[in-house]
Amino acid sequence: MLRVCLDLNVWCGALLAQGLGRKDTAAGFLAHTVRGGASAQGPIALVISLGMLDRLRTVLARDLGFGEGDADRLCELIAAYGREGPSLTLGGVGVLPVSDEEDRHVLETAWSGQADVLVTHNLTDFLEAGAETLVDEQVYGLRRGAGRLLLCHTFAAAAWLRGESWPDPVRRFLDREVNR
Repeated sequence: MLRVCLDLNVWCGALLAQGLGRKDTAAGFLAHTVRGGASAQGPIALVISLGMLDRLRTVLARDLGFGEGDADRLCELIAAYGREGPSLTLGGVGVLPVSDEEDRHVLETAWSGQADVLVTHNLTDFLEAGAETLVDEQVYGLRRGAGRLLLCHTFAAAAWLRGESWPDPVRRFLDREVNR
C-alpha cells in the first residue's frame, strides 16, 4: 500500500478548484484519489495528523470563507479518509531542520506516519531538510536513517498516480533504498 501525505496547500487547492467547478486540476485529482483509496499505482492510504486537520480547519474558516460548520465537516471527512488505514498520526515532535513550524509539522507527520510520498505545491518550503534533487523542481528524495521519502510537486505526483512512470533518477533512488 502506498502511503501519501498531502500538504495543506493541496487540500486547499482541491477545495478551491471544486468551488470554481474545475474538475481537471492536479490537486483535485489527488484529493479524489486519496478519498477513493486507489490509484493506477495501487492502493493508497492517507497520512495526516490532527495538527494538520486543525490548521486546515482554521485556514478554511478564516482565509477561504468557509463557515465554521462547513470547515468542521470537511476536516471530519478528510480525517475519515485517514482512518481507512493506519495513517491518522499525532504528528511530529519539532526536531527536523525546517524553519517554518507548519511545514516542519507536515514533514514530521509524513515521517512519523511512514509516508512514501509527501505531495506539496511548495517544494522549496521543505528543501532545507536535506533533499536530494531527483527531478529539478518536481521530485526530491529525503533520507532519515534507513527510511526514505519522496517529496513531490503536485503535478508530478498526480501524473504518477494517473499511471505515468517515474523518471530514471527517481527509480534509482527507490531502488537504492530497496536494495540496501
